[in-house]
Amino acid sequence: MITLKAFKCRIYPTKQQLIQLNKTFGCVRVVWNYNVEIFNKFDKNKTEQESPLTSTLLRKKYEWMGEVSAAALQQKEMDFKSFKKNYFSKNRKKKIGRPQFKTKDGLQSFRLPNHRIEPLLAKRAD
Repeated sequence: MITLKAFKCRIYPTKQQLIQLNKTFGCVRVVWNYNVEIFNKFDKNKTEQESPLTSTLLRKKYEWMGEVSAAALQQKEMDFKSFKKNYFSKNRKKKIGRPQFKTKDGLQSFRLPNHRIEPLLAKRAD
């Protein structure tokens, strides 16, 4: 039996940390919206499909994305790949709608791989 762990933390960021969080939210939103745009351009009749840029290439294209954690951007890219896999799966029971663009309004969140969170938790214990 596999046990999954999740940590949900309440934080009280300083002004500097709040700025960094907002930058991360914005960059993650850009990665998601870029992938949604490429996904929505898909045309069965087109011979060559446009392949999306990876998060690494997006970071090179937009210099300001270099200010945030690469792990958060890579995780969002993996989330979109997972969505695409589920969208085209023949075995799913329920139909999944087309992906929606993320906006500044509403819930802002991002995920990090587990190995990236462990140092944060160790600092918290101090």
